[in-house]
Amino acid sequence: MRQSLLTTAAVAAVFFASGAWTPHQGWVAALLSAVQLVPLLFCRRAPAVVLVVVTLATAGHLLLDHPRNTMYVPVLLALYSTPQRWLAAAAALAVGAAVYPAKGPVDGTVLVVTISAVAWLLGAERRRALADRAERAARRLHDTLAQTTAVMLVQAETLRAVGDLTDADRARLDTLLAAGRGALTLVRRTLDDLRTDADRAPDLAEVLARLRTAGLVLDRDPVLPALPRPVRDLAERFVAETAVNALRHNGPGVRLRLGVRVDGDRLTITARNALKGTPRAGGGYGLAGLAEQAAAAGGALSHGARDGEWVVSVELPAAATRSRTGSRAA
Repeated sequence: MRQSLLTTAAVAAVFFASGAWTPHQGWVAALLSAVQLVPLLFCRRAPAVVLVVVTLATAGHLLLDHPRNTMYVPVLLALYSTPQRWLAAAAALAVGAAVYPAKGPVDGTVLVVTISAVAWLLGAERRRALADRAERAARRLHDTLAQTTAVMLVQAETLRAVGDLTDADRARLDTLLAAGRGALTLVRRTLDDLRTDADRAPDLAEVLARLRTAGLVLDRDPVLPALPRPVRDLAERFVAETAVNALRHNGPGVRLRLGVRVDGDRLTITARNALKGTPRAGGGYGLAGLAEQAAAAGGALSHGARDGEWVVSVELPAAATRSRTGSRAA
């Protein structure tokens, strides 16, 4: 509210300093000026309603007296806050029509419509940037929660398997494990629609170090070549996701082998670990999200049982790699 108050005060200062309203204009102009300015305080709460009210007041004010360009500054602020494209277009045309009798088509209507379009586009870009930032934050939260919860589940399962526990202790652990698995599933499902190519996963070395502490056996971290930022982010998320899945499904002591190969302009990363029990059906929410992102980037992800191992492989475009020959493994 404080920011809205400051913004409205600044617009009002420009409005009155330019002579958009002066005492000789009378009480009707004063009322219209108030209706143009006061609703701006509520732009964030009801942007569409504010735009309609401010537009009608502005049109009336422009028709009532000899118009000044600053008379439609309040409309520009309301347009900046309004997401509806059709409503913004209607408001711009209404103000443009109101200014036409006094200023003509170019200095009046065309100028109003052009400035209004710029104001709305600036607002749309700001909303897009804020939405992208929120999505990236949500994805980072998803990755961190999923990986941390998986580690906790593995530790609890190990304690249940090897610990000297009473029946009551085992029942408590079973409750804890059920709650943890439910929370992990809920996190994945809730944030499933927030997958974007620009998402940045947590630091890969930190994730792998945490998983090693929990019992993952990994000879060394994978060495990724120089990649475009979105592709590298996706490659790192793939490594982290497959490492978490290997530990979660197989428990401490599981050995994960990661291979990285660059052939021409294609990067292939393969993760392998020995199968434990019945092969898993499907790839889970994490792999499903990675598969969608890989496809959107021009690549592909596959997974399944092969020769006694669970194998997950992703192929990605690597046009910006500096080294395009040979292969690397970790």
